[in-house]
Amino acid sequence: MPPVSYFVKLASIEIVKELQAHPNADRLELAKVSGWQCVVKKGEFMQGQQVLFVTIDTVLPRASWSEFLADKVDKGKQIRLKTVKLRGEYSQGLVLPVSILEERGIDTTRLKIGDDVSESMGVRKYEKEVPAGLTGIALGPFPSHICAATDEENGLGDEELVKEVLARRTTVTRKLDGSSCTVVVNNGIITHVCSRRLVLQETEESGFWKVARQLELGKIGEGRIVIQGELMGPKVQGNQLRLKSAELHVFQIQVNGEFLSHQEMREFCEKKLKCPAVPLLGHFGPEMSLEEFQAFADEQRLDNGEPAEGIVIRPCDYPKAGSGRPLGFKLINRNYRD
Repeated sequence: MPPVSYFVKLASIEIVKELQAHPNADRLELAKVSGWQCVVKKGEFMQGQQVLFVTIDTVLPRASWSEFLADKVDKGKQIRLKTVKLRGEYSQGLVLPVSILEERGIDTTRLKIGDDVSESMGVRKYEKEVPAGLTGIALGPFPSHICAATDEENGLGDEELVKEVLARRTTVTRKLDGSSCTVVVNNGIITHVCSRRLVLQETEESGFWKVARQLELGKIGEGRIVIQGELMGPKVQGNQLRLKSAELHVFQIQVNGEFLSHQEMREFCEKKLKCPAVPLLGHFGPEMSLEEFQAFADEQRLDNGEPAEGIVIRPCDYPKAGSGRPLGFKLINRNYRD
């Protein structure tokens, strides 16, 4: 069977799977859309209703349907949709009536559940800013012909992906909030160093190239090695690990087209690259549910006691998905704030 392709939908047509009373507010309800819980006005939606759903970590256009989320003081500030707590309950995403699409001149009669309407709604993915001094000079777009960019799907948004992953024994690692870095090595020589979206020119100032040059490449052998990880350290997302200098914390390695398992990757990092891998949190059997994994993600803490960003869950053998990335998904710690 060919690998299934998974991709992130920012705004899509979905179904309200469940509706429950909000335990702390008479005029609010808890709506479940896919795996997401959202706080909505009581009576606005019905169970089984087709809706327009916008996921978190998105940037919304200024429009009549999004204006209530805009900053009341800074009129020019972008509208970012984030996890919030409303009267003590998590709300992750925005549930809207499908009629909003009709107001934009879109024929909704042909839309079906799961259809991606991100472009039609003007919704785009939120990207964290990387200081220009850290990246340096861009040479061009990310080399997707060589490897896939590191955009991980949130498990709450894809039930089929979750079902496929959790049917197997899984490896769970901690998700670190740094800046995505990809290093491509051909026959022991670095040929590409990339941020999440760009190939970067080698300069003395580039933080991405600095961590790439720190890797010990003498023992990795011939062939193509793709090393992907989080650039952590000063000036990167608040330096959550309190590092004195930049480090690459590796979360996946591809050797001649095949992904290493976490154990293989860890040994590769320790014995050959001499750099850290992301922390292993454990291996789990198929008896673990998505809800239990989300609770586990919400408990994650860094060594300094601050909430960690979340977890990444993959089958233990790290099979490749149709996206070109290892099969798996992330769950974000709902107590984490960036």
